[in-house]
Amino acid sequence: MEYPFMENNKKSLRAHYKRLRQDLSEEMQAQYSALICAEILKSLPEKPMNIHLFLPMQGAGEVNLHPLLATLWERGDRLYIPRVKGKNLEHIHFTADTDLVLNRWQIPEPALHHPPASIDEISHINWVLTPLLVCDEAGYRVGYGGGFYDQFFQTFPQVVKIGVGFFAPITEISDRYQGDIPLNHYIMPGKKLTFEHR
Repeated sequence: MEYPFMENNKKSLRAHYKRLRQDLSEEMQAQYSALICAEILKSLPEKPMNIHLFLPMQGAGEVNLHPLLATLWERGDRLYIPRVKGKNLEHIHFTADTDLVLNRWQIPEPALHHPPASIDEISHINWVLTPLLVCDEAGYRVGYGGGFYDQFFQTFPQVVKIGVGFFAPITEISDRYQGDIPLNHYIMPGKKLTFEHR
């Protein structure tokens, strides 16, 4: 939903959609997350894949992908999750035995004794399930402003970028810039959108 009084620049959108997300009850967040997870599972090919996903920031009301994990591991999918190192992301093979710690943003990430994936491993990642606050109808996203995922996508352009979020896309983000990389798909509760890019 867009509001006529709201500016569609990233700063305003970030603040607005953080508030909207926090206003959702825990029950509604869980219900929406379950619908998103079901839509992701419907989209999976039969053959196991290499999938990069995220674990939700504590207290931020993010989409919870935990309901996916058992099914993905049972299918034989190889999972990766991010770990922040300075201004970059490391990508760590994620199993049921991975030790997790909270980083400074209260995001669970692999403990330091888990080694990062090699360049070759990362180059074989198929899907990246991507956190966001909102996206627009062209697939450009508003995240938290760190630029971590745009840098990831620039370095590994082969990945299929799938945003997941609670809210419908807005018409357009007004201050997109050349370094912004659009999503291929967006999954929200009960619906998957595909973006066409030339």
